[in-house]
Amino acid sequence: MRATIKDIANLAGVSGSTVSRALADDSRISDKTKEKVQKIAKELNYKPNIMARGLVSKRKGILGVVLPKATMELFTSQFFIEIMQGISKRAKENNYYIMFDFCKSDKEEFVSTKKFVESGLVDGVCLLSSRDEDQSLEFLKRKKFPFVVIGEPMEKKDTLWVDNNNLEATYNIVKKYKNEKELIFVGGSKHLIVTKNRVNGFKKACKEFHIKGEIILGNNFSVEEGYRLAKKIKIKEKLEKIIISDDQLLKGVLEYFEEEHISNVEIISFNKCDVKEVWKKKVKTIDIKASKLGSKAIELLLYGIEKNINEKNEMINIEF
Repeated sequence: MRATIKDIANLAGVSGSTVSRALADDSRISDKTKEKVQKIAKELNYKPNIMARGLVSKRKGILGVVLPKATMELFTSQFFIEIMQGISKRAKENNYYIMFDFCKSDKEEFVSTKKFVESGLVDGVCLLSSRDEDQSLEFLKRKKFPFVVIGEPMEKKDTLWVDNNNLEATYNIVKKYKNEKELIFVGGSKHLIVTKNRVNGFKKACKEFHIKGEIILGNNFSVEEGYRLAKKIKIKEKLEKIIISDDQLLKGVLEYFEEEHISNVEIISFNKCDVKEVWKKKVKTIDIKASKLGSKAIELLLYGIEKNINEKNEMINIEF
């Protein structure tokens, strides 16, 4: 039979409310009482009832994560796998459960966000992308509902967010090639802030170092889109230097290059991923610390919920 708060209270000789506070490490309870209660709870193999705890604390112990359409290829994307690992690990460390919702479109993302808020099932929401005129973000702000965004938002007021410094990172990549005459940048949707920041870093560095920069943008970050965009890359006889904004795009580009027997390239791509042996000397992938992004996002969201703060950010540096 499952142990209850009442069982612990009877053995400890204290009230049920004292047991609840002691298990929650409440500062109003003495260390001696906490130790006694926690020892008995361990001996009884006590497991907290999430729903009951929610009734007392007014919290549900659940966070909602809205997964964008890019994650439909989740299990082939190292980036999203690592982000979800970081999210899940940090939530578990804080005794929270995660409720994921996979979405096939921007419209579905908004509907999912709205349902999370209106259902009363979650204490906060984590968005995995930011874009122009983001309906989900604006809805959460209007509702004054706790949320965090993985990705720098266009409008930062009243927003918790975490991201890499994508402008600086792309600038530094171009700086590595500052003696080149030409560089190519391949990226995803122009409506996503991550694309805007990386493009701006590319443009800034190309202008500063007098490099002719070509920018090729697509509609999403899929392998198929990478393959399609690769057809637009004009490969000359000399070694082409290419910067790619995502591991899925990289896979599509390499697939096309293999079919066309193109090998006179040198590529730097954002996001870790495995490439075939034949490409290992020609392709360098950059670790953007996706797991840390997920972990920091949950840490920031829980901090905001606890302290009633809705404006703060964390930048995760990229090293290469």
